[in-house]
Amino acid sequence: MKEKTAVKFILSIASILFAFCAVCAQRPTPSRALRARLEKGVDVIGIVHWGLNTYTDREWGYGDEDPTMLNPIAFNADQIVNACKSGGLKGLVVVAKHHDGFCLWPTKTTSHNIGKSPFRGGKGNYVKEMEQACRRAGLKFGVYISPWDRNSAHYATEKYVEIYHAQIKELLSGDYGDVFEMWFDGANGGDGWYGGANERRKIGVAGKYYQFDEVYRFVRELQPYVTIFAGESDDSEFRWPGNERGILDPDSRATVVPTGGYADGKYLNSAYRPQINTGTINGTHFRMCEADFPLRKGWFYHESEKGTTKRAAYLLQRYVGTVGNGGIMNIGIAPNKAGVLDEDDVRELKSFGEMQNALFANEITGDGKPYNMVEMCEDLANGEQVDGWRVLADGKEILSGKSIGYRRMRLLETPVSPQKTELQITAHGGLLLPITLRRYYVEPDLVHAILTATGDCGETDTVKGLGDGKKSAVAL
Repeated sequence: MKEKTAVKFILSIASILFAFCAVCAQRPTPSRALRARLEKGVDVIGIVHWGLNTYTDREWGYGDEDPTMLNPIAFNADQIVNACKSGGLKGLVVVAKHHDGFCLWPTKTTSHNIGKSPFRGGKGNYVKEMEQACRRAGLKFGVYISPWDRNSAHYATEKYVEIYHAQIKELLSGDYGDVFEMWFDGANGGDGWYGGANERRKIGVAGKYYQFDEVYRFVRELQPYVTIFAGESDDSEFRWPGNERGILDPDSRATVVPTGGYADGKYLNSAYRPQINTGTINGTHFRMCEADFPLRKGWFYHESEKGTTKRAAYLLQRYVGTVGNGGIMNIGIAPNKAGVLDEDDVRELKSFGEMQNALFANEITGDGKPYNMVEMCEDLANGEQVDGWRVLADGKEILSGKSIGYRRMRLLETPVSPQKTELQITAHGGLLLPITLRRYYVEPDLVHAILTATGDCGETDTVKGLGDGKKSAVAL
């Protein structure tokens, strides 16, 4: 965040309102770890999928895969990480174990690990190489260890829970340095190899079986500044928005009510599902949306999906629609069989990074100059307090909405050049802290590219308006 610029802007334009209330209900606030992360602007990240699925051409391995298939001819962690850095990504979550149960580090918990492969002569450690490459590039390092294990004969027993906890502790106990995000998902139980049983196993309520309360306790103890993504948990910083396309509601809020857990593909609290994307003003937990979607068609690399890499303009459209709607953007990165990123992926990531820079290249700090993008940021020390806002240009409303939160970006199809720009808060929770308004002039060609971009295979996502009838203002 450009704090010096923000201060200058605040002093030059009447864009900040303060409100104080002696007796007000306290709204949920971000955790210490989340606040520290947001202050550093770590809001565009990636999740890297590479492993046996890359070689079997699957998305979900069954658990009976032969480790000797993992034999890349040119694995290069720096190439992968630096390509992501060029795309403006600030951190990477590395998939250390997917549902097939194959561990990409030499774990002591199972023989089904990278030591049984030819990678680095059987002495390789993919997770360590990725961690070190992240450190060299200045990116944050995170991990994902699938709770579901279709290889383990112990899955669905108490013994497996011990194994799973031990796997997490191996990666978070210090040998891999600081971990900025621990990632969990909702894939839990079903058919699998399970040590040769070849059967279907269920675990009931995932949180109870895996003892996630205990997991979160020791995760935070081992990594005090870790943030947790967990779609069904109350004790996490991030939630899943209900889609894997990077789509957030224009007024999406960070606050939600407890989920009650997750079992057999359903949220136990039926009232939670409708709010996973939008949040709710009466939420009791501060859990931002982390919008994850793959750069290619699938999460793992598939040769048949050559040509499906999402274009840079589309990535920028999703950036405005995720980070610009108060969330986190998480792009799925898929190295190929050789152990590097495909040239298409490298090219589009680089262009995406350049476009991000261009989006913010021309900040407008004086009056009477044209601008066509507005960015608002709320101080979250008291939680999300803004419930309604509007932007006036020479007294005429040009933008309006409900939530601001971490960041809210709005593009204007037609630039305006008012003598006075004002942000008015029309509804709030009563404990407002300073709100920053910044204005930018974005080149018309780039605005057009953002608004008309399509994804892979010609896929087009609807550009949603603000719901107030203003055709000039768009929220992606």
